[in-house]
Amino acid sequence: MIDSIALKLAEAIKRTEPSKTASIEVMKFSLIVVIHTAITFLIIVFVGALTHSLASTAVGLLAFIILRFVSGGLHLKKAIHCSIVSVIIITIAPHVSLTKELIIVITLVSLIIVFIFAPANIENHARIPTNFFPLLKAISVMIVFSNFFILSSTIALVYFMQAITLTPYRRRWENET
Repeated sequence: MIDSIALKLAEAIKRTEPSKTASIEVMKFSLIVVIHTAITFLIIVFVGALTHSLASTAVGLLAFIILRFVSGGLHLKKAIHCSIVSVIIITIAPHVSLTKELIIVITLVSLIIVFIFAPANIENHARIPTNFFPLLKAISVMIVFSNFFILSSTIALVYFMQAITLTPYRRRWENET
């Protein structure tokens, strides 16, 4: 359904400005990404509001997006799978209450994973030169390290889930499915 909506929009855009727009295929792909992202965002916000945890859900979403942007990670083959996994991770995290000690342990594990593996799987998904990868690693580490001061259960959980997507095991699994 999203594919057909994206195709119709791309064709309409192309008809409006044929010489000033990208190909229909490129626009369709971009529109699919935008539509899936918008739907995922709306579902997360809706679930956060429905469960009376909109603020902590928003914090979890923002934390996840920021770390994901600089650290990279697993890309599932289908956008719908990515949307489902994202909704599950981000809407459940605010409802899990961790002790201070467990927050520290999970943050420490996340920090170690990020330090070892970030950035991961960026080469085929972003146009960032490899000479910036050490900077991305440093930023990723600082982002995760910040939770030692914040001590948020939600942030610890979303950082941990994002860190798991950096591991080579996950990338091998991605290629096998």
